[in-house]
Amino acid sequence: MKKKILMIIAVVIAIPLLIWGWDRYQDSQIKVTVGSATPLYASDVDATYGSQKPVRILKPGEKLKVNRTTYGKDYWALLVETDAGIHGWIASGQQGLTVQRPK
Repeated sequence: MKKKILMIIAVVIAIPLLIWGWDRYQDSQIKVTVGSATPLYASDVDATYGSQKPVRILKPGEKLKVNRTTYGKDYWALLVETDAGIHGWIASGQQGLTVQRPK
């Protein structure tokens, strides 16, 4: 009986962890190309609405690694990391960016 309960608990814990891991993997497969000077913001809402001063300006051709994505009512924002290790948010519709999802 104890083994059965432990097995059920293990499955209940494993399923959400697998889903979370798959989601993180899918996010990391998104490719972002910087085509022109683009602001990098501290939060996803700032990136979407440009409401705060940017953390820095991304240069054309700069390489970005996507760490996470988030969706709001009317936006899709991506948490990215530059080659220099700076983390920040961009919105998928920002001018100067090309965002490609994996096929």
